[in-house]
Amino acid sequence: MKDILKNFLRALGITIFIGIFISHDFRVALGSVLAPFLDPMYEQLGVLYTVMILAVFTAFYSTLIQKLTVDYSKMKEIQQKVMEFQKEYSEAVKKNNQEKLKRLEKDRDEVMRLQSQLMSMQFDPMFYTVIVTIPIFMWMYKISTLNPIVNVPFAGEIHVGQFYLIFPWWIWWYMFNSIVFGQVVRKVLKVGV
Repeated sequence: MKDILKNFLRALGITIFIGIFISHDFRVALGSVLAPFLDPMYEQLGVLYTVMILAVFTAFYSTLIQKLTVDYSKMKEIQQKVMEFQKEYSEAVKKNNQEKLKRLEKDRDEVMRLQSQLMSMQFDPMFYTVIVTIPIFMWMYKISTLNPIVNVPFAGEIHVGQFYLIFPWWIWWYMFNSIVFGQVVRKVLKVGV
């Protein structure tokens, strides 16, 4: 049952991720799903604080998902084994030690399996997080098209959809808050330690 749920959530995450690239209507519908919950907060607090709250929420649930889905001690153990193999293999190639290379070739399949397992451990939380994060992003995008203006330090009044470098301002604000609060949440929940 656990594997069925895991595969379903993984497929849902992939579908949502692909869907936002394929269809504008899908992006709009996805953003509209959260409108009943987030529109009142936006109307009450404005875009600046709403995006900040959503970034904190994202930091919390994504860290919680990582804590629940990733076995960090096993991950470190696998990384160590793979690094040791790569170091040993590299030294054998440099020294042209054919005997050692033959012995290491026997271990190569096991190391490839470990690397695949490591990749899965790193990607699974991302698929689960995408299920919630992308609808939030689509809602924020929808809000940014409503022409909200915010007053920010060092820049004065700006439109939240105004681009700075390659992203609109609201994405920078969201990322800044996600990183800052994400670090705090990771420390509190002791994730990655």
